[in-house]
Amino acid sequence: MKSLGPLLLWLLLDTAGFATEQYTLDAAHSQMSFRVRQYLSVVTGKFTDFSGTVTFDSAQWERSRVEATISVKSIDTGIAARDHHLLASDFFDAEKYPTISFKSNSVQLIGDRSADVSGELTMHGKTRPVVIHVELQSPAKSGSDALAWKVTAHLRRSEFGLKWNPVIEATSGIGDDIDIQMRMVTPAR
Repeated sequence: MKSLGPLLLWLLLDTAGFATEQYTLDAAHSQMSFRVRQYLSVVTGKFTDFSGTVTFDSAQWERSRVEATISVKSIDTGIAARDHHLLASDFFDAEKYPTISFKSNSVQLIGDRSADVSGELTMHGKTRPVVIHVELQSPAKSGSDALAWKVTAHLRRSEFGLKWNPVIEATSGIGDDIDIQMRMVTPAR
C-alpha cells in the first residue's frame, strides 16, 4: 500500500500532458496583416510567407507555447515600388535580416477563450519583449480538431530600428505605431 501514493502521483503527472497537442500553422488558410498611419490615411499590408507551431494545452492554457517565423521578402502593401523600398537596406534590410520571428515564454489566460501571450520578437536584428493577444475562435478541444485564432498586437517600429530618414518620415507623416492583425488556423492533426 505504501507504493500506491507515488504511483497515483506519477499517473496524475504523466496524464497531465495528454491535453497538450502540437499544431502547425496552415499558411494557406491564415492571414497576417499590418496597419500604419500616414497623415490622415492608413497604409495596410501583409506578409504572405510564414510558418509556425502552436503547442496548445486546452486544460491549462498557461502551459501552451507558440513559435512563428515570417519571411520579410513576402511583404505586400499593394504597391511594388513601396515594397521594394521596404525591403532595401535603409529599412527592413531583407538581405541581412530575412526573417521576423516570435517565440513565446508565457501565456496568461484573461477570459474563457482569450489570453495574452508574452514572448520575444526578433525583427531587423533586434529582439524585444512583446505581448500578443489571442482569442480562440474555434472549439477549445484537444486532439484532431482544427484551431482558429484571432491574434492582435501593437508594436513601435522604432524599437526595432526600423527608421528611415527622420526628415522624410516627419514630412510624410509615417507613424511609428504598427497594428498587427492575424487570423491563424492550425489544421486538424
